[in-house]
Amino acid sequence: MLWLLGLSLASAVGATLNAVTSNTVEDEAQLRFDNLNRATQYSISARVKAYSDVVRGLVALFQTSDHVTRLQFRQYVTTLNISKHYPALEAINYAPNVPHAERDAFVAAVRADTSLAPGGYPKFDIKPPGKREQYAPLTYLEPMGLMMEKFGVDITANPAIDRAMQLSRDTGEISASGQPVLLKQPVPHIGLGMRLPVYKRGMPVDDVNSRRANFIGTVGIGFSVSKLIQGAIDEMADRQVHMILYSDASTDPEKRNLTIEADDRLLFNDNGSIDKPAALPGDPGDYFISVLPIDFNGSLWKAQFYARKDAMIVGFDRWIPYLALVTGFAGTLLIYGYLFTMYSQRRNALEQRRLLDSVLDNVEAHVYMKDQDRRYVYVNAKMAEVIGLPVEDIIGRLDIEVMRKREADDAWLEDHVVLTDRQKRSGEASYTDRHGVVHHLWTVKAPVRLEKDVTVVIALSTDVTELHMLKEQARAANQAKSDFLSNMSHEIRTPMNSVIGMAHLALKGATNPKQKDYLQKIYHSGQHLLGIINDILDFSKIEAGKLDLEVLDFALESLLTNISGQLGDAASRKGLELVFEIWPGLSHQLRGDPLRLEQVLLNFTSNAIKFSENNKIYIRARPVEDRDNYTVVRFEVQDNGIGMTPAQVSSLFQSFHQGDTSTTRKYGGTGLGLVISKQLAELMGGTVGVESEPGKGSTFWFTAKLQKGTHLLQAADTNALQPDMLAPIHGASILLVEDNIFSQQVGQELLEDAGATVVVANNGKEAIDLLMKEHFDCVLMDVQMPVMDGYEATRIIRAHPKLSGTLIIAMTANAGREDQARCLAAGMDEFVTKPIAPNLLFSVLSKWMSQRAAEGRVAQVRSTTTPGQPLPQPAPAPAPEPAAAADAGAGGEPELFDLRALAQTFGNKPEKMRKYANMFIDSAQDGLREVQVALEAGDIVRLSELGHRIKSSARAVGAMSFADLCLALEKMTPADGIDRASAIVGQMQPLLDHLREHIAQEMNANIPG
Repeated sequence: MLWLLGLSLASAVGATLNAVTSNTVEDEAQLRFDNLNRATQYSISARVKAYSDVVRGLVALFQTSDHVTRLQFRQYVTTLNISKHYPALEAINYAPNVPHAERDAFVAAVRADTSLAPGGYPKFDIKPPGKREQYAPLTYLEPMGLMMEKFGVDITANPAIDRAMQLSRDTGEISASGQPVLLKQPVPHIGLGMRLPVYKRGMPVDDVNSRRANFIGTVGIGFSVSKLIQGAIDEMADRQVHMILYSDASTDPEKRNLTIEADDRLLFNDNGSIDKPAALPGDPGDYFISVLPIDFNGSLWKAQFYARKDAMIVGFDRWIPYLALVTGFAGTLLIYGYLFTMYSQRRNALEQRRLLDSVLDNVEAHVYMKDQDRRYVYVNAKMAEVIGLPVEDIIGRLDIEVMRKREADDAWLEDHVVLTDRQKRSGEASYTDRHGVVHHLWTVKAPVRLEKDVTVVIALSTDVTELHMLKEQARAANQAKSDFLSNMSHEIRTPMNSVIGMAHLALKGATNPKQKDYLQKIYHSGQHLLGIINDILDFSKIEAGKLDLEVLDFALESLLTNISGQLGDAASRKGLELVFEIWPGLSHQLRGDPLRLEQVLLNFTSNAIKFSENNKIYIRARPVEDRDNYTVVRFEVQDNGIGMTPAQVSSLFQSFHQGDTSTTRKYGGTGLGLVISKQLAELMGGTVGVESEPGKGSTFWFTAKLQKGTHLLQAADTNALQPDMLAPIHGASILLVEDNIFSQQVGQELLEDAGATVVVANNGKEAIDLLMKEHFDCVLMDVQMPVMDGYEATRIIRAHPKLSGTLIIAMTANAGREDQARCLAAGMDEFVTKPIAPNLLFSVLSKWMSQRAAEGRVAQVRSTTTPGQPLPQPAPAPAPEPAAAADAGAGGEPELFDLRALAQTFGNKPEKMRKYANMFIDSAQDGLREVQVALEAGDIVRLSELGHRIKSSARAVGAMSFADLCLALEKMTPADGIDRASAIVGQMQPLLDHLREHIAQEMNANIPG
């Protein structure tokens, strides 16, 4: 019985669902039908409006000019791109209002119009013939070729059209033809038209009288109804819906309705017929039928839509009633099973929630979820412990209710960003627990959607305090490594200084060839070992990020001269020639770290010498990118040595690695040089590379981003000590403060060989005692000594009134930048590293002693409390006013051409002096052309820029008087006026012509070649 009851209930539920779903499916089909109808209605209305806008656009055209020509009319119509945007348009025309009194003149004017037809229109006349008070002949027609038979037709000859046009004229509204016209070409179809009055440009048309007074004609269009409607129908996704369009026959708007009446005029039938349609086949109840209105500029169109109901039921909807029957029947039988399943699922969900809570409560992480109102949705036990409340007292409450307001607001700032951006974020933070212990947390926060409109942020924080401590320990270990390297540098360099120095001194006095050979091997081995030590220290400092670059002015020739001086002998011994090339266009005065540039070039060049047996080695410098304030320079070292395979090239620039292990056995080397070169190049904003072929040689290159030089520097000759360098040292009294006996002997003999008188002190205390007793021109101060180190001794000397001006040069084995900064901060004047290079030491001593001699040995009081503050400098002599520089014939006129300045700039090299002097004349002439253009334009700012640009090159070649004129031009401001600028520019060309002749004479007289 219960089963029969269940089956009966299931049958009843199934039947009910079938009936309900059938009605629902039909309602959805009706809705789909209505939506398609409305979409088509809107599309047709939009197209009618678009075509109406074409008429309004024609009116706007006639408002742009008092007389729109036939050519302008055609050009405007052409821009409409009718075939693409208005495919239903068949004609566009303009009909002027012609009074009878002006008829003959109007006809004559049209016949004489040659704007489009060269011969005009000699047969033009107003049609139909006959005298009328007013005429409205179709004068402008497009397309003209197809509409020629309408040319001149007076459209107001038709009384109905005349009345419609008069109404349109008086109202200013569109006159829409309600009368469909049956057209036979190209296929039979219905055509309609729209017209709009045109009034005189700029005249008022606020009332009927003003409109009539200013009326000049009408513009209109004719279009195919079928093409207009078909375009809208083509947009319908479902072609099962059919449409018939009628025009309401009633002229009284009050009597219009949406019922299709017998006298309504057929405009369109989607079956292509222009005859009155027959009744729908079959039962009308099988169809969806609706009639929708379409406004055609005041006329009523009736769009009748119809479709079979079964055609509007699509896809799966056809099977829904049957499925509802089956589902209802089966569903009723399964209700118990469904309820039981729901109960089981809920119980399982609760079990899973308890399991998840158990897992999250036992993980070493703080987890919480918070909604957009700052209310906690979930917290685990660890998070509750941090907050200090039970979990049940936290969930459902706001964060500011369970935490301190400041902490809650800080946390919410991050949570809000995650909720707003809907992006996962992570970061490190810290907090102090109740016991005052600081904990570091790594937190990941992400947005999670719980329900449709509910989004929460979930945060998981892991305690990384131990990792943080390990990081600090690693940092401390790295610092200890740096300190160890610094100390090892001192401990290794000090005995190395003795070995190399004693070998140098012994070589000077050795006469026995065998002993001399031994000493040379000791000396060169010490230099080699020192190079390895330097490489290891540089590599370690770069790895630790503690290698800083200097930014100094330097001459490119000096840099390359240093390479030649240091490696020229080694190249000569192997029969190699070093060839240096500086490409045109590269500034010779640059700013950067010349020491590091030289280090990379030395490494590349020494490798080229090592792996080459003969021929030439080319060292090039060329610009690859030149900007206003910096240049990217590419340095290349090309050799014709053994070369490398692609596999060997790919393994270069790696730490402690060479192209092939066999090269290490044959040629030696640690493999550190190239990786250090790569790192140095990258520090200088560049990169490195190599191009190589086995048996043909290699080209190693690197780039560096260098600033433009700000001072002219003289190229140095480092091949030998110049007498003028040693002159300031000769006879000088020097105090050598050094605790190492060997370093004392090396330093003393080197200085005495240069002609100096040397007194040795074993520590800082002895040095101060000696300084108090006698005068010394210079103190060479070691920094690490017993009793009193060099830092403390220097601070005491600087603090003493009588000794504060003493010249102190640090001489230490500590080569780091931190050591250099520490020496300068203590008050030392200069810093040189051990082992001491004799030429470098003599150069530094010569520079400082010459400077002291020029200053008259006036003591300068220095303070070590503000090491960053610069020493006071003597006030410079006041610069001459720009005007003074420009006035010819004034007293103290600058030298026309200073040959010494040219020689200093280009290192006394005749070929370069001649080349760049002539190049300056040409570039200055080009610059004067730009100056003249700027002068004619009255551009004072541009004149100032050009003066600055030309001035630098003029001074570099020694054209001092011309440079002063450029300086005067550079100093110009708009307040000085264009007349003042013209006076200065007027002197420049004659002076340049004179300078050209003078330079040629000087070159022929004084410069060979």
